[in-house]
Amino acid sequence: MQPITIVLSQGFSDWEIAPLAGAGRAFFSADIRFASPGGGALTSAAGLTVAATEPFTAPDTGVVVICGGPVWESTEAPDMSQALRRAIANGCVVAGICGGTVPLAKAGLLDHVAHTSNAPDYLAQLAPGYTGAAHYRDQPAACRDGHVITAPAPAPASFAAEVLMAAGLEPEAARQLPAMLAREHL
Repeated sequence: MQPITIVLSQGFSDWEIAPLAGAGRAFFSADIRFASPGGGALTSAAGLTVAATEPFTAPDTGVVVICGGPVWESTEAPDMSQALRRAIANGCVVAGICGGTVPLAKAGLLDHVAHTSNAPDYLAQLAPGYTGAAHYRDQPAACRDGHVITAPAPAPASFAAEVLMAAGLEPEAARQLPAMLAREHL
Protein backbone atom coordinates (compact mmCIF):
# COMPACT_ATOMS: atom_id res chain seq x y z
CA MET A 1 0.00 0.00 0.00
CA GLN A 2 1.15 3.55 -0.71
CA PRO A 3 1.70 5.96 2.20
CA ILE A 4 -1.13 8.14 3.51
CA THR A 5 -0.10 11.59 4.76
CA ILE A 6 -2.71 13.17 7.03
CA VAL A 7 -2.39 16.95 7.31
CA LEU A 8 -3.58 18.25 10.68
CA SER A 9 -4.18 21.85 11.74
CA GLN A 10 -4.66 23.57 15.08
CA GLY A 11 -8.03 22.40 16.47
CA PHE A 12 -8.27 19.56 13.93
CA SER A 13 -11.46 17.51 14.03
CA ASP A 14 -9.98 14.29 15.35
CA TRP A 15 -13.12 12.17 14.83
CA GLU A 16 -12.97 12.80 11.08
CA ILE A 17 -9.75 10.87 10.63
CA ALA A 18 -10.06 8.40 13.53
CA PRO A 19 -11.38 5.46 11.44
CA LEU A 20 -8.75 6.10 8.79
CA ALA A 21 -5.77 6.56 11.10
CA GLY A 22 -6.70 4.09 13.83
CA ALA A 23 -8.36 1.27 11.95
CA GLY A 24 -6.29 1.88 8.83
CA ARG A 25 -3.07 1.25 10.69
CA ALA A 26 -4.30 -1.37 13.18
CA PHE A 27 -6.43 -3.51 10.85
CA PHE A 28 -4.86 -2.93 7.45
CA SER A 29 -1.23 -2.01 8.28
CA ALA A 30 -1.57 1.27 6.39
CA ASP A 31 1.51 3.50 6.34
CA ILE A 32 -0.05 6.52 8.09
CA ARG A 33 2.06 9.69 8.40
CA PHE A 34 1.14 12.99 10.02
CA ALA A 35 2.13 16.52 9.07
CA SER A 36 0.79 20.04 9.49
CA PRO A 37 1.06 23.15 7.32
CA GLY A 38 3.87 24.64 9.40
CA GLY A 39 4.98 21.69 11.55
CA GLY A 40 5.07 21.69 15.33
CA ALA A 41 2.70 20.85 18.18
CA LEU A 42 -1.09 20.86 17.78
CA THR A 43 -4.19 20.31 19.89
CA SER A 44 -7.29 18.65 18.47
CA ALA A 45 -10.88 19.80 18.91
CA ALA A 46 -11.23 17.18 21.67
CA GLY A 47 -8.10 18.44 23.46
CA LEU A 48 -5.72 15.70 22.31
CA THR A 49 -2.20 17.11 22.19
CA VAL A 50 0.09 16.11 19.34
CA ALA A 51 3.64 16.80 20.51
CA ALA A 52 5.16 17.39 17.08
CA THR A 53 4.37 17.21 13.38
CA GLU A 54 6.60 17.59 10.38
CA PRO A 55 5.94 20.54 8.05
CA PHE A 56 3.87 19.34 5.10
CA THR A 57 5.52 19.07 1.71
CA ALA A 58 3.92 17.41 -1.28
CA PRO A 59 4.94 13.75 -1.36
CA ASP A 60 6.04 11.99 -4.52
CA THR A 61 3.49 9.20 -4.07
CA GLY A 62 0.50 8.13 -2.02
CA VAL A 63 -2.54 9.90 -0.66
CA VAL A 64 -2.66 13.33 0.97
CA VAL A 65 -5.54 13.82 3.42
CA ILE A 66 -6.59 17.23 4.73
CA CYS A 67 -8.39 16.77 8.04
CA GLY A 68 -11.14 19.25 8.79
CA GLY A 69 -11.02 21.82 11.56
CA PRO A 70 -12.07 25.37 12.29
CA VAL A 71 -8.87 26.91 10.91
CA TRP A 72 -10.02 26.15 7.34
CA GLU A 73 -13.10 28.33 7.91
CA SER A 74 -11.08 31.25 9.27
CA THR A 75 -8.95 34.04 7.88
CA GLU A 76 -5.99 32.30 9.59
CA ALA A 77 -6.12 29.34 7.17
CA PRO A 78 -2.71 28.55 5.68
CA ASP A 79 -2.53 28.53 1.89
CA MET A 80 -2.09 24.90 0.83
CA SER A 81 -2.82 25.52 -2.87
CA GLN A 82 0.66 25.16 -4.31
CA ALA A 83 1.51 22.06 -2.26
CA LEU A 84 -1.81 20.37 -3.12
CA ARG A 85 -1.43 21.09 -6.83
CA ARG A 86 2.13 19.73 -6.64
CA ALA A 87 0.87 16.54 -4.94
CA ILE A 88 -1.65 16.04 -7.77
CA ALA A 89 1.08 16.70 -10.36
CA ASN A 90 3.23 14.07 -8.62
CA GLY A 91 0.41 11.54 -9.11
CA CYS A 92 -0.92 11.59 -5.56
CA VAL A 93 -4.58 11.33 -4.67
CA VAL A 94 -5.68 14.34 -2.61
CA ALA A 95 -8.54 14.01 -0.11
CA GLY A 96 -10.41 16.41 2.15
CA ILE A 97 -13.13 15.89 4.74
CA CYS A 98 -15.39 18.62 6.16
CA GLY A 99 -13.39 21.86 6.38
CA GLY A 100 -10.51 19.99 4.72
CA THR A 101 -12.42 20.36 1.44
CA VAL A 102 -11.91 24.14 1.57
CA PRO A 103 -8.15 24.06 0.77
CA LEU A 104 -8.93 21.71 -2.14
CA ALA A 105 -11.50 24.21 -3.45
CA LYS A 106 -9.08 27.12 -2.98
CA ALA A 107 -6.45 25.19 -4.97
CA GLY A 108 -8.92 24.76 -7.85
CA LEU A 109 -8.94 20.97 -7.43
CA LEU A 110 -12.75 20.80 -7.19
CA ASP A 111 -13.57 22.96 -10.20
CA HIS A 112 -13.86 20.08 -12.69
CA VAL A 113 -14.53 16.92 -10.65
CA ALA A 114 -17.51 15.48 -8.80
CA HIS A 115 -17.15 16.34 -5.11
CA THR A 116 -19.03 16.85 -1.88
CA SER A 117 -18.56 18.80 1.35
CA ASN A 118 -20.68 20.06 4.23
CA ALA A 119 -23.38 21.86 2.20
CA PRO A 120 -23.92 23.15 -1.35
CA ASP A 121 -23.02 26.77 -0.44
CA TYR A 122 -20.23 25.92 2.03
CA LEU A 123 -17.36 25.97 -0.46
CA ALA A 124 -18.64 29.03 -2.35
CA GLN A 125 -18.67 31.01 0.91
CA LEU A 126 -15.19 29.95 2.05
CA ALA A 127 -13.17 29.52 -1.14
CA PRO A 128 -12.99 32.64 -3.31
CA GLY A 129 -12.58 31.61 -6.92
CA TYR A 130 -14.28 28.21 -6.46
CA THR A 131 -16.11 27.42 -9.70
CA GLY A 132 -17.06 23.79 -9.15
CA ALA A 133 -20.66 24.21 -7.95
CA ALA A 134 -22.00 22.39 -11.03
CA HIS A 135 -20.03 19.30 -9.97
CA TYR A 136 -21.13 19.38 -6.32
CA ARG A 137 -22.90 16.24 -5.04
CA ASP A 138 -25.13 16.78 -2.01
CA GLN A 139 -24.65 13.33 -0.49
CA PRO A 140 -23.97 11.89 2.97
CA ALA A 141 -20.99 9.72 1.96
CA ALA A 142 -17.53 10.29 0.52
CA CYS A 143 -17.11 10.98 -3.19
CA ARG A 144 -14.15 10.05 -5.38
CA ASP A 145 -13.50 11.39 -8.86
CA GLY A 146 -10.09 10.57 -10.28
CA HIS A 147 -7.35 11.86 -8.00
CA VAL A 148 -9.73 13.71 -5.64
CA ILE A 149 -11.70 12.38 -2.66
CA THR A 150 -14.09 14.55 -0.63
CA ALA A 151 -16.49 13.96 2.24
CA PRO A 152 -18.84 15.88 4.53
CA ALA A 153 -18.08 15.94 8.26
CA PRO A 154 -20.35 13.02 9.26
CA ALA A 155 -18.80 10.58 6.75
CA PRO A 156 -15.50 9.42 8.30
CA ALA A 157 -16.17 5.72 7.59
CA SER A 158 -16.83 6.02 3.84
CA PHE A 159 -14.00 8.58 3.66
CA ALA A 160 -11.60 6.12 5.30
CA ALA A 161 -12.62 3.38 2.86
CA GLU A 162 -12.08 5.62 -0.19
CA VAL A 163 -8.68 6.78 1.07
CA LEU A 164 -7.56 3.24 1.88
CA MET A 165 -8.64 2.04 -1.59
CA ALA A 166 -6.76 4.97 -3.17
CA ALA A 167 -3.67 3.88 -1.23
CA GLY A 168 -3.98 0.39 -2.69
CA LEU A 169 -6.10 -1.64 -0.27
CA GLU A 170 -8.40 -4.10 -2.02
CA PRO A 171 -11.94 -2.64 -2.23
CA GLU A 172 -13.50 -5.65 -0.50
CA ALA A 173 -11.19 -5.18 2.50
CA ALA A 174 -11.64 -1.40 2.61
CA ARG A 175 -15.43 -1.67 2.55
CA GLN A 176 -15.30 -3.78 5.71
CA LEU A 177 -14.60 -0.62 7.72
CA PRO A 178 -17.82 1.31 6.94
CA ALA A 179 -19.82 -1.92 7.10
CA MET A 180 -18.45 -2.66 10.57
CA LEU A 181 -19.09 0.87 11.85
CA ALA A 182 -22.60 0.95 10.36
CA ARG A 183 -23.74 -2.15 12.26
CA GLU A 184 -24.40 -0.06 15.35
CA HIS A 185 -27.02 1.94 13.45
CA LEU A 186 -29.01 -0.96 12.01
